[in-house]
Amino acid sequence: MKKHSDFEFKKVQIEKFVKAEYAKKFRRAARISMRKRQRFMEDVTKKVGKKFGKDVLCLVDFSKEGFTTFVSPAHTESTNLGKLYRSFAHPQVCYTSHCIDRFSERNDTSDNCIIILDAYLTDALLTYGENDEYLTCSAGVFAYTIDAGRLIIKTYINFELLSEEQLHTFYGPGTVTMLPDEFLAENNSESDFMLAEEYASPPRKQ
Repeated sequence: MKKHSDFEFKKVQIEKFVKAEYAKKFRRAARISMRKRQRFMEDVTKKVGKKFGKDVLCLVDFSKEGFTTFVSPAHTESTNLGKLYRSFAHPQVCYTSHCIDRFSERNDTSDNCIIILDAYLTDALLTYGENDEYLTCSAGVFAYTIDAGRLIIKTYINFELLSEEQLHTFYGPGTVTMLPDEFLAENNSESDFMLAEEYASPPRKQ
């Protein structure tokens, strides 16, 4: 109950903030072009993420009377894998707090990470089964595990943290030649993680 009331207070603050930003941006009631709407949403999403957190879904529905907002928290729970954040777009997918933190850090962003992660994951889910415990998309690699019928995204790895061998494994032999040298780890020991076959003595599964 306390968690619900805390968010209701936060929701009111977010709605006031977004309305104030809207008033500053659009001072007169007039038709707002799609481009201006997109720019406003990009800007306000960054500001909301920075001010109120990266786990809030904030949408704006522009209308003749101004606009209406939809603000919703990410559903969270504490587990043996740490704090999990439920995906907004994929009901059976959760992100660990570690995944969200690493994604934010590696992309140097204060945007709503769950929305961005959901967009990347939509493509990544199509690669399910190609690499055991890993999903790939144009932005990088997701490491996952299955727990109680849910797909838990444990972490996100961008291209800069992949070795040539790992890029070859995940994306095929042509990928390495398309990336600048600074995007590649020089050897496996410098990459952010290692595949089981890259160990001299593969570790036992827990």
